Amino acid sequence: MKSKDLFKLAVQILGLVFLYRGLSALPTVIELVLMGSFVHSAVAVLGIAWPLVVAWWLLGGAPLLMRRAYPDSSRDEGEPGSCPAKS
Repeated sequence: MKSKDLFKLAVQILGLVFLYRGLSALPTVIELVLMGSFVHSAVAVLGIAWPLVVAWWLLGGAPLLMRRAYPDSSRDEGEPGSCPAKS
């Protein structure tokens, strides 16, 4: 495996950690919503929303992070569907 593949795997594993973090707080949020406490419910929903958004982004490959970590690889490989550059 190349270092880029290992980095992408690490990013996706981190995405699973964020997914677990978001889903593990779900029972607490359901309890607060059923109790009717709006302020506590809103804070709790935000508490699970941001880990789930980050998990979605990381599991999707985190393109901005990958471009930042490996800026030259997109030039070498080219964009999908494009013709290779002629020398």
